[in-house]
Amino acid sequence: MPRAEVINLMDELMLIGLTHYYMLVDEREKMRAIFKLYSSLIINQCIIFCRSNKRAEMLSRKLNEKKYQNEYLHSNMKGDERIKVFERFRHGEFKTLVSSNLLARGIDVQTVNVVINFDFPSESSIYLHRIGRSGRFGQIGLAINLITERDQENVIKIEK
Repeated sequence: MPRAEVINLMDELMLIGLTHYYMLVDEREKMRAIFKLYSSLIINQCIIFCRSNKRAEMLSRKLNEKKYQNEYLHSNMKGDERIKVFERFRHGEFKTLVSSNLLARGIDVQTVNVVINFDFPSESSIYLHRIGRSGRFGQIGLAINLITERDQENVIKIEK
């Protein structure tokens, strides 16, 4: 396109009523941070985002070991299996869904009031879509980001 323009609508797209928190942690302290958050927050329903399918399964397993009822969802699952898990989550059969970026776009579950980025994304569009799963329909929401030293550059990039 000879006269293409870039339009940034990030400020307009940020959800009213959504509060962002950043926790600087070592990679090996992320699990303890999740357990601390669960003991400190009132969570209706929560989506926890991980950077890979394998990490989503690992986190789900560790949460279940500590008796935090949850399920995971990622792209390596069969479509009908993903639909069943998501519908069970939508109907409130469990409180926490651990996911890869598969759920970052296009889902609306009114009762999700907390989104946790277990692994901080590297792109602003992914960040926006992930946190947008909370605070839907005019509700108050929390976006909690577990940040490691290596994520700090991405935080600055996304803030800009």
